[in-house]
Amino acid sequence: MGANRMTKDEIESCLRSLEVSRGDVVFFHSSLKSIGQVEGGPDAVIDAFLETVGESGTLVLPALCMYDWEKLGREGVEKAWDIRTTPAYVGLIPETFRKRPGVIRSDNPTHSVTAFGRDAFEITKDHRIARGGEWAANRPIWASTGAFGDNSPWDRLCRLDARYMLIGVDFNSCTLLHHVQAVHLERDQRKKDAHAPWPEFDFRWMGGKLEETGIVRTGMIGNARTRLMRCRELVDAALDVLREVG
Repeated sequence: MGANRMTKDEIESCLRSLEVSRGDVVFFHSSLKSIGQVEGGPDAVIDAFLETVGESGTLVLPALCMYDWEKLGREGVEKAWDIRTTPAYVGLIPETFRKRPGVIRSDNPTHSVTAFGRDAFEITKDHRIARGGEWAANRPIWASTGAFGDNSPWDRLCRLDARYMLIGVDFNSCTLLHHVQAVHLERDQRKKDAHAPWPEFDFRWMGGKLEETGIVRTGMIGNARTRLMRCRELVDAALDVLREVG
């Protein structure tokens, strides 16, 4: 296997070595550049995942959006958002996937996801009515209403116990940890303080804590160090860490 120039088949082999298999629901954050040269570019990476999970599986990618918050504010961001055309800013693979025929996008101006496969509709359908931690003091302006929490795609990924991957990126890119923040507020903090602040923690620090638990599997896709976890284990373990530190 050539680590400097990957083929679709070689990427599939890497995925199988990480125990990604037919029928899985898979979400990943990625850096295409970190993988190395890929024959076929981002489409080859997407096709490798789709062929590995098969028709009974589902592929989900982030479609997070960037805005000039100082100029637009929350109301302006809502008006600027267009589920059909607003681009993802989290890399070439997610943006390529967003434009593919049959891909479904969830309806949230800041933290939408895109999905294709058996569970795509179930994962994306209720993002507009999702709620989690909107009441928190100092909730970050970039966390739009319903971005995380109950009925969000992040919640659905946990219910389905999807595989969650970081390909060539570290835990600073782990958006599911924002869902952890919202869940921690609703499950643990609200009963103590109806105006609890949005929980702040360093994502790389949390990643280290998660790795200490043994729930993180590691491997390589080309030159990219890849981490793989189960969504439910990730969220539960992160919540345990936050409870321990108070």
